[in-house]
Amino acid sequence: MEKFFELIPSGTNFDFVGRRKRFLLISLIMILTSFGILGVNAARRGSALNFGIDFSGGSQVRLALTKSVELNEIRGAMVDLGYEGSSAVAVPDAENQVMIRVKDVTSMTDAQEEVCKKAMLAASKAPLSEDNGFVHPNESSKIFMKFTSEPDYAGIEKAMTDSGCAGQADPVVGKEGEYPVDFSLVGVGNKIISDLDGKFGEGTVDHLVSSETVGSKVGDQLKVDGAAAMLYAIFGIFIFVMLRFDLRFAPGGIVALTHDAIIVVGAFALTWREFNLQTIAALLTIVGYSINDTIVVFDRVRERVNLDRDAPIEETTNKALNETLSRTVLTSTTTLLVVVSIWVLGSGPIKDFAFALFIGMIVVTYSSLFVASPIFLWVNDRFYQGRGHLAMADEEGTGTLLGSASSGEDGVVGGGAAGPADGAGPGAGVDIGTGEGSDGSDDGPERPGGSRRRRRRRPGS
Repeated sequence: MEKFFELIPSGTNFDFVGRRKRFLLISLIMILTSFGILGVNAARRGSALNFGIDFSGGSQVRLALTKSVELNEIRGAMVDLGYEGSSAVAVPDAENQVMIRVKDVTSMTDAQEEVCKKAMLAASKAPLSEDNGFVHPNESSKIFMKFTSEPDYAGIEKAMTDSGCAGQADPVVGKEGEYPVDFSLVGVGNKIISDLDGKFGEGTVDHLVSSETVGSKVGDQLKVDGAAAMLYAIFGIFIFVMLRFDLRFAPGGIVALTHDAIIVVGAFALTWREFNLQTIAALLTIVGYSINDTIVVFDRVRERVNLDRDAPIEETTNKALNETLSRTVLTSTTTLLVVVSIWVLGSGPIKDFAFALFIGMIVVTYSSLFVASPIFLWVNDRFYQGRGHLAMADEEGTGTLLGSASSGEDGVVGGGAAGPADGAGPGAGVDIGTGEGSDGSDDGPERPGGSRRRRRRRPGS
């Protein structure tokens, strides 16, 4: 028989269950440390996480420079130019590029808006509509105008620019008798380019690489939506595992994936990496990977309990964890190779995404072996008096709320091919009480309580 590659030698007998308390203590310390770092950041930095523009609101502008300029000079210039709370950082793996973040979301103030509105009323030949003729939504980079006759678009741009509200006028289809116009203000990015060129000399900024603008209200809503997405995912996974896999394993799986998500968030808080919508996507990916890895381990535990149900549950669980150890480590290692490649070769937001997956893969491997199974044993002992696992080998089901998918009509666990009517063949069972072949009759000995349990005949028996 061809022997497959094994990273962990077969026959390994690491005492996972016997040492579960110390590993749970390590997990508890990591979780408390993560919350502690979040608290320290909130106290010292004013924010628990380095929220990106998606969550904090404001504008993030990436500029390519024609010459090297010290970051401290750029930061000082931003303050001198009136950009309060601004920050500037060098872009990794990009020469002479800088990422500037400001709280501004539009290049027009309320005072400028009033000046521009008066200028439009005075200069426009086409009268503005009395009903919402000049509207500038809060934190918007557009002004919505509505005229009662065909306007002069070039004249609109000239009047607005002369009054300090530079931008572009675009016609929009409206109702009959109405001529709506969308006036796009010069973005924050273009304004920053103009200001920096004036400060360091014309042509200092080569071009605008990218620009993002998010209002503070939108940022707050995205925070809520991101947290809700995580909670919905965890709750949905719990319901699915409880209904379709096994009720006794569901709490362990949920504790494990929650444990993984918290530690990854703690890693972002510790390294002060930007926490944005891409990070939420990475966390959801980790949650999915975590429950997948945990279910594979749990399935081996359930299979081992079916085969050796008379042995102590701690012993069979430990044996199952050792049997799946090589598979778990190999799967995580190959996944890590890809993640590390993305981390090393990627740039920008993809590096933070890969960082989240890197930490997540390590923590997921740990939790599927050292966190999920101890929780299952605790649930089995606390709520099933240490005998709940035996239902997995009984003919009444495997513990799923949808019923047993593996029990045959004759009570043989595992759904193996049923033997002939006289009990011969590979599907025949062995009576626990006597060890003799069962012929399907009702004259064999029974367990206390009146029900009978069967198990598969093992090869060679």
